[in-house]
Amino acid sequence: MSTMIEKIKKLPFTSYNPSDEFLAFYRIFFSLYLLWMGISNDSWVYSIPNSAMHPPISILSFTDNVPPEWFFIGCYYSMYLCLLLILIGLKPRIFAILYMVVYIVSSNYAFSFGKINHTFVYALPIIIMAFSPWNTTYSFFPEPKRETDILSKSWPMFLLSMLLGFGIFTAGLAKILGGWLNTDIQSTQVFFYQYRYGIGWDDLMSDTYDKINSQFFWEFLDYCTVFFETIFLVAFLKPKFFRLMILVTLFFHLNVLLMFNISFTYSIGFYALFIPSQLVPLNFKAKLKRLLKTVFQPRYKLWGIAFVALYLLLIVVFDFNGVSYILNKFFELFDSIYASSLIILGGAFLFGIYLLIRSFRKYA
Repeated sequence: MSTMIEKIKKLPFTSYNPSDEFLAFYRIFFSLYLLWMGISNDSWVYSIPNSAMHPPISILSFTDNVPPEWFFIGCYYSMYLCLLLILIGLKPRIFAILYMVVYIVSSNYAFSFGKINHTFVYALPIIIMAFSPWNTTYSFFPEPKRETDILSKSWPMFLLSMLLGFGIFTAGLAKILGGWLNTDIQSTQVFFYQYRYGIGWDDLMSDTYDKINSQFFWEFLDYCTVFFETIFLVAFLKPKFFRLMILVTLFFHLNVLLMFNISFTYSIGFYALFIPSQLVPLNFKAKLKRLLKTVFQPRYKLWGIAFVALYLLLIVVFDFNGVSYILNKFFELFDSIYASSLIILGGAFLFGIYLLIRSFRKYA
Protein backbone atom coordinates (compact mmCIF):
# COMPACT_ATOMS: atom_id res chain seq x y z
CA MET A 1 0.00 0.00 0.00
CA SER A 2 2.78 2.41 0.95
CA THR A 3 4.57 1.61 -2.33
CA MET A 4 1.46 2.53 -4.31
CA ILE A 5 1.10 5.81 -2.40
CA GLU A 6 4.73 6.65 -3.15
CA LYS A 7 4.18 5.96 -6.85
CA ILE A 8 1.14 8.24 -6.87
CA LYS A 9 3.13 10.99 -5.15
CA LYS A 10 5.83 10.73 -7.82
CA LEU A 11 3.41 10.70 -10.77
CA PRO A 12 3.33 14.49 -11.29
CA PHE A 13 7.13 14.63 -11.47
CA THR A 14 7.88 11.46 -13.45
CA SER A 15 5.02 11.07 -15.94
CA TYR A 16 6.45 13.28 -18.67
CA ASN A 17 9.98 14.04 -19.80
CA PRO A 18 9.81 16.39 -22.80
CA SER A 19 13.03 17.73 -24.25
CA ASP A 20 14.04 21.37 -23.90
CA GLU A 21 13.61 21.70 -27.66
CA PHE A 22 10.02 20.43 -27.58
CA LEU A 23 9.07 22.78 -24.75
CA ALA A 24 10.60 25.72 -26.60
CA PHE A 25 8.81 24.66 -29.79
CA TYR A 26 5.54 24.54 -27.88
CA ARG A 27 6.14 28.06 -26.53
CA ILE A 28 6.48 29.32 -30.09
CA PHE A 29 3.65 27.19 -31.47
CA PHE A 30 1.19 28.09 -28.73
CA SER A 31 1.95 31.81 -28.98
CA LEU A 32 1.28 31.68 -32.72
CA TYR A 33 -1.82 29.59 -32.07
CA LEU A 34 -3.25 32.23 -29.71
CA LEU A 35 -2.36 34.95 -32.20
CA TRP A 36 -4.29 33.01 -34.85
CA MET A 37 -7.27 32.69 -32.51
CA GLY A 38 -7.13 36.42 -31.99
CA ILE A 39 -8.06 38.31 -28.87
CA SER A 40 -11.57 39.40 -28.07
CA ASN A 41 -11.98 43.16 -27.89
CA ASP A 42 -14.28 43.69 -24.92
CA SER A 43 -14.45 47.48 -25.28
CA TRP A 44 -18.19 47.14 -26.00
CA VAL A 45 -18.66 46.52 -22.27
CA TYR A 46 -18.10 50.20 -21.35
CA SER A 47 -21.37 51.17 -23.09
CA ILE A 48 -23.43 48.95 -20.78
CA PRO A 49 -24.94 50.80 -17.78
CA ASN A 50 -23.68 49.88 -14.31
CA SER A 51 -27.17 48.73 -13.31
CA ALA A 52 -26.96 45.87 -15.83
CA MET A 53 -23.75 44.45 -14.40
CA HIS A 54 -24.29 41.25 -12.43
CA PRO A 55 -20.96 39.43 -12.32
CA PRO A 56 -20.80 35.80 -11.21
CA ILE A 57 -18.76 34.88 -8.16
CA SER A 58 -15.35 36.06 -9.31
CA ILE A 59 -12.73 38.76 -8.83
CA LEU A 60 -15.41 41.30 -9.83
CA SER A 61 -17.82 40.37 -7.06
CA PHE A 62 -16.68 43.41 -5.10
CA THR A 63 -17.63 45.99 -7.74
CA ASP A 64 -20.60 47.03 -9.84
CA ASN A 65 -18.86 49.76 -11.86
CA VAL A 66 -18.00 49.37 -15.54
CA PRO A 67 -14.56 50.77 -16.46
CA PRO A 68 -14.16 53.32 -19.28
CA GLU A 69 -13.44 52.32 -22.86
CA TRP A 70 -9.70 53.03 -22.64
CA PHE A 71 -9.39 50.32 -19.97
CA PHE A 72 -10.63 47.57 -22.30
CA ILE A 73 -8.63 48.88 -25.24
CA GLY A 74 -5.54 48.78 -23.03
CA CYS A 75 -6.33 45.18 -22.06
CA TYR A 76 -6.78 44.26 -25.72
CA TYR A 77 -3.42 45.59 -26.85
CA SER A 78 -1.52 44.48 -23.75
CA MET A 79 -2.58 40.85 -24.32
CA TYR A 80 -1.24 41.01 -27.86
CA LEU A 81 2.00 42.48 -26.53
CA CYS A 82 2.32 39.67 -23.98
CA LEU A 83 1.87 36.99 -26.66
CA LEU A 84 4.48 38.58 -28.89
CA LEU A 85 7.00 38.83 -26.05
CA ILE A 86 6.36 35.18 -25.11
CA LEU A 87 6.92 34.27 -28.76
CA ILE A 88 10.38 35.86 -28.89
CA GLY A 89 11.27 34.52 -25.42
CA LEU A 90 11.49 37.78 -23.45
CA LYS A 91 10.59 36.93 -19.84
CA PRO A 92 7.84 34.54 -20.99
CA ARG A 93 6.89 33.48 -17.46
CA ILE A 94 6.22 37.05 -16.36
CA PHE A 95 4.27 37.94 -19.49
CA ALA A 96 2.31 34.67 -19.45
CA ILE A 97 1.11 35.48 -15.95
CA LEU A 98 0.34 39.06 -16.98
CA TYR A 99 -1.54 37.79 -20.03
CA MET A 100 -3.80 35.58 -17.93
CA VAL A 101 -4.40 38.25 -15.29
CA VAL A 102 -5.47 40.77 -17.94
CA TYR A 103 -7.48 38.13 -19.78
CA ILE A 104 -9.35 37.07 -16.64
CA VAL A 105 -10.17 40.65 -15.64
CA SER A 106 -11.30 41.68 -19.13
CA SER A 107 -13.31 38.53 -19.83
CA ASN A 108 -14.95 38.61 -16.40
CA TYR A 109 -16.45 41.97 -17.28
CA ALA A 110 -17.75 40.54 -20.55
CA PHE A 111 -19.15 37.49 -18.74
CA SER A 112 -20.96 39.77 -16.28
CA PHE A 113 -23.57 40.42 -18.97
CA GLY A 114 -24.12 36.81 -19.97
CA LYS A 115 -21.44 36.53 -22.67
CA ILE A 116 -19.83 33.19 -21.76
CA ASN A 117 -17.43 31.11 -23.87
CA HIS A 118 -14.70 28.52 -23.41
CA THR A 119 -11.66 30.47 -24.56
CA PHE A 120 -10.24 30.33 -21.04
CA VAL A 121 -9.81 26.56 -21.36
CA TYR A 122 -7.97 26.92 -24.65
CA ALA A 123 -5.63 29.57 -23.18
CA LEU A 124 -4.99 27.63 -19.96
CA PRO A 125 -1.68 26.02 -21.08
CA ILE A 126 0.05 29.39 -21.33
CA ILE A 127 -0.14 30.08 -17.60
CA ILE A 128 0.75 26.56 -16.46
CA MET A 129 3.49 25.90 -19.00
CA ALA A 130 5.04 29.22 -18.00
CA PHE A 131 6.46 27.35 -14.99
CA SER A 132 8.24 24.84 -17.22
CA PRO A 133 11.72 25.37 -18.70
CA TRP A 134 10.31 26.34 -22.11
CA ASN A 135 12.72 29.23 -22.70
CA THR A 136 16.15 27.58 -22.55
CA THR A 137 16.46 27.43 -26.35
CA TYR A 138 14.80 28.76 -29.54
CA SER A 139 14.69 32.18 -27.93
CA PHE A 140 16.17 35.64 -28.48
CA PHE A 141 16.50 35.84 -24.70
CA PRO A 142 17.25 32.27 -23.53
CA GLU A 143 17.29 31.50 -19.83
CA PRO A 144 19.94 29.32 -18.14
CA LYS A 145 19.12 25.76 -17.24
CA ARG A 146 18.44 24.96 -13.56
CA GLU A 147 18.64 21.82 -11.46
CA THR A 148 14.88 21.97 -10.85
CA ASP A 149 14.15 21.83 -14.59
CA ILE A 150 13.85 18.03 -14.48
CA LEU A 151 10.88 18.25 -12.10
CA SER A 152 9.29 21.28 -13.76
CA LYS A 153 9.28 19.54 -17.14
CA SER A 154 6.72 17.02 -15.95
CA TRP A 155 4.31 18.52 -13.42
CA PRO A 156 2.86 21.28 -15.67
CA MET A 157 1.99 18.71 -18.34
CA PHE A 158 0.63 16.32 -15.72
CA LEU A 159 -1.53 19.07 -14.22
CA LEU A 160 -2.89 20.06 -17.61
CA SER A 161 -3.67 16.43 -18.46
CA MET A 162 -5.52 16.09 -15.15
CA LEU A 163 -7.52 19.31 -15.71
CA LEU A 164 -8.39 18.35 -19.27
CA GLY A 165 -9.33 14.83 -18.22
CA PHE A 166 -11.54 16.06 -15.40
CA GLY A 167 -13.21 18.61 -17.68
CA ILE A 168 -14.13 15.96 -20.25
CA PHE A 169 -15.23 13.60 -17.47
CA THR A 170 -17.71 16.18 -16.15
CA ALA A 171 -19.27 16.31 -19.63
CA GLY A 172 -19.77 12.54 -19.47
CA LEU A 173 -21.11 12.72 -15.92
CA ALA A 174 -23.65 15.33 -16.97
CA LYS A 175 -24.80 13.04 -19.77
CA ILE A 176 -25.26 10.14 -17.34
CA LEU A 177 -27.32 12.32 -15.01
CA GLY A 178 -29.24 13.64 -18.03
CA GLY A 179 -30.40 10.17 -19.05
CA TRP A 180 -28.12 9.38 -21.97
CA LEU A 181 -27.99 5.72 -20.88
CA ASN A 182 -31.77 5.46 -20.99
CA THR A 183 -32.59 3.12 -23.89
CA ASP A 184 -36.05 4.64 -24.30
CA ILE A 185 -34.56 7.76 -25.87
CA GLN A 186 -31.60 8.30 -28.15
CA SER A 187 -30.08 11.56 -26.93
CA THR A 188 -27.52 11.93 -29.73
CA GLN A 189 -30.32 11.71 -32.28
CA VAL A 190 -32.40 14.26 -30.35
CA PHE A 191 -29.53 16.76 -30.32
CA PHE A 192 -28.84 16.04 -33.99
CA TYR A 193 -32.43 16.92 -34.94
CA GLN A 194 -32.30 20.06 -32.79
CA TYR A 195 -29.21 21.32 -34.58
CA ARG A 196 -30.33 20.22 -38.05
CA TYR A 197 -33.96 21.33 -37.99
CA GLY A 198 -34.05 23.76 -35.07
CA ILE A 199 -30.92 25.79 -35.83
CA GLY A 200 -30.51 24.83 -39.47
CA TRP A 201 -26.98 23.41 -39.29
CA ASP A 202 -27.34 20.84 -42.04
CA ASP A 203 -24.04 20.90 -43.93
CA LEU A 204 -21.26 18.34 -44.41
CA MET A 205 -22.54 14.83 -43.55
CA SER A 206 -25.78 15.95 -41.92
CA ASP A 207 -27.88 14.52 -44.77
CA THR A 208 -26.17 11.13 -44.40
CA TYR A 209 -26.85 10.91 -40.69
CA ASP A 210 -30.43 12.09 -41.21
CA LYS A 211 -31.12 8.97 -43.28
CA ILE A 212 -30.06 6.62 -40.47
CA ASN A 213 -33.14 5.42 -38.60
CA SER A 214 -31.53 2.57 -36.67
CA GLN A 215 -32.30 2.80 -32.95
CA PHE A 216 -29.30 0.61 -32.22
CA PHE A 217 -26.96 2.99 -34.09
CA TRP A 218 -28.06 6.08 -32.18
CA GLU A 219 -28.11 4.29 -28.83
CA PHE A 220 -24.65 2.94 -29.59
CA LEU A 221 -23.44 6.53 -30.11
CA ASP A 222 -24.98 7.50 -26.74
CA TYR A 223 -23.13 4.77 -24.88
CA CYS A 224 -19.86 5.32 -26.74
CA THR A 225 -19.94 9.04 -25.97
CA VAL A 226 -20.59 8.50 -22.29
CA PHE A 227 -17.89 5.83 -22.00
CA PHE A 228 -15.38 7.91 -23.95
CA GLU A 229 -15.89 11.00 -21.77
CA THR A 230 -16.04 9.31 -18.37
CA ILE A 231 -12.90 7.21 -18.93
CA PHE A 232 -10.93 10.46 -18.87
CA LEU A 233 -11.31 10.46 -15.09
CA VAL A 234 -8.42 7.99 -14.89
CA ALA A 235 -6.79 8.40 -18.32
CA PHE A 236 -4.34 11.06 -17.09
CA LEU A 237 -2.70 8.54 -14.75
CA LYS A 238 -1.03 6.82 -17.71
CA PRO A 239 0.57 9.22 -20.24
CA LYS A 240 0.51 6.67 -23.09
CA PHE A 241 -3.15 5.93 -22.52
CA PHE A 242 -3.92 9.63 -22.17
CA ARG A 243 -2.26 10.35 -25.52
CA LEU A 244 -4.30 7.54 -27.08
CA MET A 245 -7.44 9.15 -25.67
CA ILE A 246 -6.40 12.48 -27.18
CA LEU A 247 -6.38 10.69 -30.55
CA VAL A 248 -9.86 9.31 -29.82
CA THR A 249 -10.92 12.84 -28.87
CA LEU A 250 -9.76 14.15 -32.25
CA PHE A 251 -11.86 11.44 -33.93
CA PHE A 252 -14.80 12.47 -31.74
CA HIS A 253 -14.38 16.17 -32.61
CA LEU A 254 -14.15 15.35 -36.30
CA ASN A 255 -17.41 13.40 -36.19
CA VAL A 256 -19.14 16.14 -34.19
CA LEU A 257 -18.11 18.55 -36.95
CA LEU A 258 -19.41 16.27 -39.70
CA MET A 259 -22.68 15.52 -37.91
CA PHE A 260 -23.54 18.70 -35.96
CA ASN A 261 -21.38 21.24 -37.85
CA ILE A 262 -19.82 22.21 -34.51
CA SER A 263 -16.10 22.92 -34.59
CA PHE A 264 -13.63 22.26 -31.78
CA THR A 265 -10.68 23.53 -33.80
CA TYR A 266 -9.37 25.79 -31.04
CA SER A 267 -8.72 22.79 -28.79
CA ILE A 268 -5.80 21.75 -31.02
CA GLY A 269 -3.42 24.14 -29.26
CA PHE A 270 -4.08 22.31 -25.99
CA TYR A 271 -3.78 18.82 -27.48
CA ALA A 272 -0.51 19.63 -29.29
CA LEU A 273 1.27 19.73 -25.93
CA PHE A 274 0.93 15.93 -25.71
CA ILE A 275 2.51 15.09 -29.06
CA PRO A 276 4.94 12.19 -28.44
CA SER A 277 7.88 13.98 -30.02
CA GLN A 278 10.06 10.87 -29.81
CA LEU A 279 7.89 9.34 -32.55
CA VAL A 280 8.30 12.25 -34.96
CA PRO A 281 10.75 11.33 -37.77
CA LEU A 282 14.31 12.38 -36.95
CA ASN A 283 14.94 14.08 -40.31
CA PHE A 284 11.87 16.29 -39.86
CA LYS A 285 12.89 17.20 -36.32
CA ALA A 286 16.41 17.99 -37.51
CA LYS A 287 15.12 20.36 -40.20
CA LEU A 288 12.75 22.08 -37.79
CA LYS A 289 15.50 22.38 -35.19
CA ARG A 290 17.86 23.88 -37.76
CA LEU A 291 15.23 26.43 -38.80
CA LEU A 292 14.37 27.51 -35.25
CA LYS A 293 18.05 27.66 -34.28
CA THR A 294 18.71 29.90 -37.27
CA VAL A 295 15.87 32.31 -36.52
CA PHE A 296 15.96 32.46 -32.74
CA GLN A 297 19.51 33.52 -32.00
CA PRO A 298 20.37 35.82 -29.06
CA ARG A 299 22.52 37.99 -31.33
CA TYR A 300 19.35 38.86 -33.26
CA LYS A 301 17.49 40.07 -30.16
CA LEU A 302 17.13 43.61 -31.53
CA TRP A 303 15.43 42.17 -34.60
CA GLY A 304 13.09 40.31 -32.26
CA ILE A 305 12.20 43.53 -30.45
CA ALA A 306 11.71 45.29 -33.79
CA PHE A 307 9.37 42.48 -34.93
CA VAL A 308 7.26 42.89 -31.77
CA ALA A 309 7.09 46.67 -32.20
CA LEU A 310 6.10 46.43 -35.88
CA TYR A 311 3.53 43.69 -35.31
CA LEU A 312 1.91 45.61 -32.45
CA LEU A 313 1.96 48.84 -34.48
CA LEU A 314 0.04 47.13 -37.29
CA ILE A 315 -2.55 45.92 -34.78
CA VAL A 316 -2.95 49.34 -33.14
CA VAL A 317 -3.05 51.40 -36.34
CA PHE A 318 -4.71 49.03 -38.84
CA ASP A 319 -6.19 46.33 -36.57
CA PHE A 320 -4.09 43.92 -38.66
CA ASN A 321 -3.16 40.59 -37.05
CA GLY A 322 -0.62 39.09 -39.44
CA VAL A 323 -0.78 35.47 -38.27
CA SER A 324 -4.57 35.39 -38.33
CA TYR A 325 -4.69 37.13 -41.72
CA ILE A 326 -2.25 34.76 -43.43
CA LEU A 327 -3.85 31.57 -42.12
CA ASN A 328 -7.40 32.73 -42.76
CA LYS A 329 -6.49 33.75 -46.32
CA PHE A 330 -5.05 30.28 -46.85
CA PHE A 331 -8.24 28.60 -45.65
CA GLU A 332 -10.35 30.91 -47.83
CA LEU A 333 -8.73 29.31 -50.87
CA PHE A 334 -10.88 26.24 -50.28
CA ASP A 335 -14.10 28.28 -50.53
CA SER A 336 -15.79 26.65 -47.53
CA ILE A 337 -16.63 27.95 -44.08
CA TYR A 338 -15.58 24.55 -42.75
CA ALA A 339 -12.21 24.47 -44.50
CA SER A 340 -10.12 25.44 -41.47
CA SER A 341 -11.95 23.02 -39.18
CA LEU A 342 -11.75 20.09 -41.59
CA ILE A 343 -8.10 20.69 -42.46
CA ILE A 344 -6.93 21.24 -38.87
CA LEU A 345 -9.00 18.54 -37.15
CA GLY A 346 -8.63 16.07 -40.00
CA GLY A 347 -4.92 16.77 -40.33
CA ALA A 348 -4.36 16.43 -36.59
CA PHE A 349 -6.24 13.12 -36.53
CA LEU A 350 -4.27 11.71 -39.47
CA PHE A 351 -1.02 12.89 -37.89
CA GLY A 352 -2.04 11.13 -34.68
CA ILE A 353 -2.77 7.91 -36.58
CA TYR A 354 0.63 8.20 -38.25
CA LEU A 355 2.39 8.53 -34.89
CA LEU A 356 0.37 5.61 -33.51
CA ILE A 357 1.51 3.39 -36.38
CA ARG A 358 5.11 4.50 -35.81
CA SER A 359 4.76 3.57 -32.14
CA PHE A 360 3.81 0.00 -33.13
CA ARG A 361 6.88 -0.23 -35.36
CA LYS A 362 9.15 1.18 -32.69
CA TYR A 363 8.08 -1.22 -29.97
CA ALA A 364 7.90 -4.15 -32.38
